[in-house]
Amino acid sequence: MSGPIKIATSVADALTLQYYEETDPVKAAFGHELSREDWLKLHTIVDTYSDMLFTRPLVCVNVAHPLLQEIRSELQAPERRFSFLCGHDCSIASVLASLGVTDYTLPDTIEPKTPIGSKLVFERWLNEAGEAFYKVSMVYQSTEQLREYTRLSLDNPPVKTAIVIDGLTNADGMIAEADLFARLDSAIDAYDQLVEQYSEQEELSPAA
Repeated sequence: MSGPIKIATSVADALTLQYYEETDPVKAAFGHELSREDWLKLHTIVDTYSDMLFTRPLVCVNVAHPLLQEIRSELQAPERRFSFLCGHDCSIASVLASLGVTDYTLPDTIEPKTPIGSKLVFERWLNEAGEAFYKVSMVYQSTEQLREYTRLSLDNPPVKTAIVIDGLTNADGMIAEADLFARLDSAIDAYDQLVEQYSEQEELSPAA
């Protein structure tokens, strides 16, 4: 996108990074005394731009399509103990939108949707009956941890916040494995439906 929203996003993003790197908050804000709420409001510009580009229903299933396929493949690989897939904030935003997460605001950060360096984590758990369930979380450094350059450890862990997938996450914060895979399949199939619906107008290809 072009125009004022893109320019404002670039400015807000740069100021956020400067706030992380500059220990003097007034200097980081070019002489202005901004409260934590002010920094949060500033970053809503970035979140709004991200939502417009990557989380709209027709867009997110296209942008997230290759990554959704890779996530499903890794989760279903019996030999895997741990998988790490690297992307961008837009990758997380589009995947979450495709899976139908409920609206959320992350605590302890001025970036309430996709903080810098955040991880979308899928944990697989087994109950006593051998049934598989998943916990979905966002893991990220708090604003204070970033600004103070503190080393992460068991005594100083990153922030971990549960993510709720609409209609799937139960009261214990768990999702049945079959339900998660069905939602992944539905999100992946949605791309093929886009191709069928719009292919007569022009050929679609994954955006990422």
